[in-house]
Amino acid sequence: MKTYHFLPIFIVMVASYVAMHFYAANWLARAFTLAPAAAKWLRLALLGLALFSPFIMFLKRAFHGGALEQVYAAGYAWMGIIFIAALVFACSDLAALLLRRYAWFKPLPFACATLTLLAVIVGWALYGGHKTPDIKEVTVTIAGLPPALDGLRIAQISDMHVDSGFKLRQYAAIADRINAARPDLLLITGDLIDPGITCREEIAELTARIKPRLGVFGALGNHEYYYGLGNAMDCYAAFGIKLLKNEAYDLGELRLIGLGDIHTEHLTREDVTGILRKHQDGKFTILLSHQPVFYREIAATGDYLGFSGHTHKGQIFPFHIFTRLVYKYFYGLYKVGGSYFYVTSGAGTWGPPLRWLAPAEIPLITLRKQ
Repeated sequence: MKTYHFLPIFIVMVASYVAMHFYAANWLARAFTLAPAAAKWLRLALLGLALFSPFIMFLKRAFHGGALEQVYAAGYAWMGIIFIAALVFACSDLAALLLRRYAWFKPLPFACATLTLLAVIVGWALYGGHKTPDIKEVTVTIAGLPPALDGLRIAQISDMHVDSGFKLRQYAAIADRINAARPDLLLITGDLIDPGITCREEIAELTARIKPRLGVFGALGNHEYYYGLGNAMDCYAAFGIKLLKNEAYDLGELRLIGLGDIHTEHLTREDVTGILRKHQDGKFTILLSHQPVFYREIAATGDYLGFSGHTHKGQIFPFHIFTRLVYKYFYGLYKVGGSYFYVTSGAGTWGPPLRWLAPAEIPLITLRKQ
């Protein structure tokens, strides 16, 4: 069984996160020519903020609700803001360097222009993280599609990360939008809930608003394991979602197969293809798999219509670049052999309630016979 080593990646991420704060403090001290004592206090203040955001991630597991939600929201938002700030400050420094070297005129001070640009981008990102995602309609034309499935409409929710009252309100708007679209089938491809929320009745009520003709089915994401696998599975049952964990379910001429989260369960290529072969019987098959991996190996076992999420399309640019390095199938519709796979950017946010150049979406896939 393959082992995934996340500790070195975690250490690099934490070190990079702290470094962003020191870089931002030094940039501000330099841009506004702060006195040494003031610059020192600025660095200490930003170091405190660097420690604050990770701290609330642990605190949230034990204490949630009420006034603390506002504290958590501020801490998570800061994680996104400092990342954008470091990026904007770096671009400002690069622009100033190039102008000093190649321009025939002396450039104007960049500090005010840079902070204005930062405010615009942060506002844009906050709006992107809070707005109700649009329905994204995609038509998939499939050779040999059973006539009974021609015109089938499938909605997908992925990566909602419901962990607060704000996310519940967002989920309510998403439920209404999906219900208005009248899909035949709703698929939830993981990361629906996160630590910070209990299996409140509101989620069950909101999910019950959506009444697709063929029902609501789900597969686990990695955050359900972080939440606590047993508790998460109980939550899915309470929400009225038929959870498929390495198993199949038949809907007439349609077969659904749901995988557990591949990386969290340490499933190998052989494990995945073995599960699929076990449940093959010639029916048209839809595959729910939270992480968009092993597509070529999956397609080699048969023809599928697969649904995944997890990547968030990077969520905040330029995380797109790093996410693409890890996941070849990053966003959108892919054809692999005789199979089609759709990787969504997700309907919500994880961590910072911000999205920049990576809008959330609610995919609505319509099947057509070729």
